Amino acid sequence: MAILIPSLEAAKIAKQKPTEGEVFLLEFLETTTTLDDDVEVYFQPCFNGDRPDIVLMSPNLGVIIIEVKDWNLSLYGIDTNNKWSVRAIYQRVKSPFQQVYAYKKNFFEIHVNGLLEKSLKSPTFFKAI
Repeated sequence: MAILIPSLEAAKIAKQKPTEGEVFLLEFLETTTTLDDDVEVYFQPCFNGDRPDIVLMSPNLGVIIIEVKDWNLSLYGIDTNNKWSVRAIYQRVKSPFQQVYAYKKNFFEIHVNGLLEKSLKSPTFFKAI
């Protein structure tokens, strides 16, 4: 079983409470037996201003960044160039995929010393996150 940081109970009473979808995923990650005991699950960690919803870290497998969206997809549009927008006001928004990619890029370029250099030396190293 994974280690939740903070605990689910602490996350539920935090200043920025988890959404229904985030609670569902955290409960699943906390109780699943498919994750090793050394996997750490962080809820809304802060990385120098970046605040992904959930980050899984494993010393053996790498890092997974997850953005949970409880969106009503009928309120959003996606054009042929994969640009997302709120239909009613035609305001552009980042897709969850764009958000996660930006977090990943920042891990390599800003947050963790040495990751960028390792990814330049090995084309497969970028897959660690």
